[in-house]
Amino acid sequence: MNTDQRLKLLLNAPPDQVDKIDAVLERRVQARETEVLGPLLLGMGAGAKFLGVSRGTLWRMIKASGLNKVEILPNSFRVRRADLEAIAAHGGGQ
Repeated sequence: MNTDQRLKLLLNAPPDQVDKIDAVLERRVQARETEVLGPLLLGMGAGAKFLGVSRGTLWRMIKASGLNKVEILPNSFRVRRADLEAIAAHGGGQ
């Protein structure tokens, strides 16, 4: 759809849709919080599987990129699901 077509749709939109568009443009709309499905912390094996890498690669990522690990017991580590989702969303930080 080109710009002219979009403008025509906007100019012909009903008032309720125009109000919604104005709210978005004026930043009066708050982003919806996404529901977290699954645990907030993942073990190294589960974290690696989540990213589709080996455990060794996950450890290298932790050392190289500063990905935070959480020590829940002595020598027992987890990674935050939100951190892994951010890496997955941004293509591994590339």
